[in-house]
Amino acid sequence: MSRLEPGSTSYRELLPDPRLRPFVDRFWISVAPAGAPARHILPDGCIDVLIDLAGGGRPLAVGTMTSASLFHPGAPVRIAAVRFRPGGAVPFLRVPAGELTDRTVPCDDLGARWLAHPGWSEAGDPAAAVGALQGLLMDRLAARDRRDPVVAHAVAALFGRQPPTIEALSRDTGWSRQHLARRFRQHVGVGPKQLARVARLQRAVADLQRGAGHGLADLALSLGYFDQAHMTRDFRALAAMTPLEAATGAGSIFPIRSLFADP
Repeated sequence: MSRLEPGSTSYRELLPDPRLRPFVDRFWISVAPAGAPARHILPDGCIDVLIDLAGGGRPLAVGTMTSASLFHPGAPVRIAAVRFRPGGAVPFLRVPAGELTDRTVPCDDLGARWLAHPGWSEAGDPAAAVGALQGLLMDRLAARDRRDPVVAHAVAALFGRQPPTIEALSRDTGWSRQHLARRFRQHVGVGPKQLARVARLQRAVADLQRGAGHGLADLALSLGYFDQAHMTRDFRALAAMTPLEAATGAGSIFPIRSLFADP
């Protein structure tokens, strides 16, 4: 479970320090009571680190998701977290992203003990916890390897309005398709083909909720699907819903629009 989205009892996003922008998309805070409505979480190509303040303050790394999930808050939720840009977590966590895909792992188990903080176990203000979390990332920024520039370029291309084919992306990067896939699994957690599907899903949900292109068939073609049936199959496989359900789910289903912007 990577995040609760806006519409929970309390949800807020905070922009990172500009020096973290090549790595971090957003910090976010979520607070909800036990028994709050379930949240439908879409895959987005990102790795998150969550500080579960209501659960003792354990830092948890949540890997890239390959399909949607439902989160049912059976206990009170109080989370402070960072959402890394695709490929942005590895320089900090120092583990291949593919080892985290579809998993939630205590950061201690990854050797990321630098994420420990005495304030995590207190019933403190989640906004203050985000400030502390950003401070920990800033402390390590100077010592981190840069985000792989070729992977970063390829990710930005796949989240663009006219994403390239994987063959074209391979030519653009100068890497073979096999090497491109290996680098993506290492830095992002999924291969470029899977990330391209996730990026297209995210943009499709955003367009549907904005009412862009009222005809589903036309929208499907504009986004690179073969036809409307292809879009529907992809939605069912990745999001466990239909395009129409996503279109009418504004307020409970949230695409990550910030991923479409350059870092």
